[in-house]
Amino acid sequence: MSELGKRIGQRIRELRTQRPERWTQEELAERAQISVSFLSMIERGERVAHVETLAALAGALGVSLGELFAGTEQSLAQTEDLLRPLSDFARARGLTARDVDRLLGVARAMFNGTAA
Repeated sequence: MSELGKRIGQRIRELRTQRPERWTQEELAERAQISVSFLSMIERGERVAHVETLAALAGALGVSLGELFAGTEQSLAQTEDLLRPLSDFARARGLTARDVDRLLGVARAMFNGTAA
């Protein structure tokens, strides 16, 4: 599942459980008119909801879609921390642009199951 989907699910759970009355999944699912099992999968990041469902969840939670997505973007610092080891690896070995392209081809084959 996508990292963004997981962060959106975490955000929905956060909004649901930080309410003064701390809604259960059943309560939010009923208000958003979706099944509890689907909400559970969304919160765990196993499913990504369509925008209509996200709008229904936002409405049920009393927040805008913008507020629903607030805090789900990966910060620049987190991205830099993720990419730094790759950059250090390439730099330490003196890789050329062609070498990096080959390395990316191997990574794509490993993670997508196909060569690029």
